Amino acid sequence: MNKPVQHWATPIPAGVALIGVGAAFAVAAAASYTEGPAMILFAIAAAVVIASGAVALLRRPRLSLAAGPLLTVGTLRGRFDLGPDDIESIELLATRRLAFRARQLLVETTEHRLMVFGQWDLGVNPAAVAEELVAAGFVVKDRTRGDAAAQEPDLD
Repeated sequence: MNKPVQHWATPIPAGVALIGVGAAFAVAAAASYTEGPAMILFAIAAAVVIASGAVALLRRPRLSLAAGPLLTVGTLRGRFDLGPDDIESIELLATRRLAFRARQLLVETTEHRLMVFGQWDLGVNPAAVAEELVAAGFVVKDRTRGDAAAQEPDLD
């Protein structure tokens, strides 16, 4: 039995919320027309936040897994497919961010292109995506435990 195509992306409400906050900054910029520096700072903030929300919505889905196994990566320039022969390595990495440990999924292609996916990009914990990739047949190196042990796919 084939598994359906799985998609991971930034949640739609998060992208819409960013655009809403950016619109609020734009209104604040318009309301502060008598204060030049405040208007410029609000306008810059509005542009950056709206652009971030638009990018989050335009790159949907950010990562897809289909039978084969086949990974599809969504970018602003479009989508491209990666099979097992196109991937040099997939790693799960944990780094410290302020008081947290953040996880990233790193995918390096044979063309030496490195793609880094965090929880914001995937909408879920990257460790859950790594488990799905292992179940699909990809080899994922788990570097979150302090060792470089590779998770081999189940061949059962």
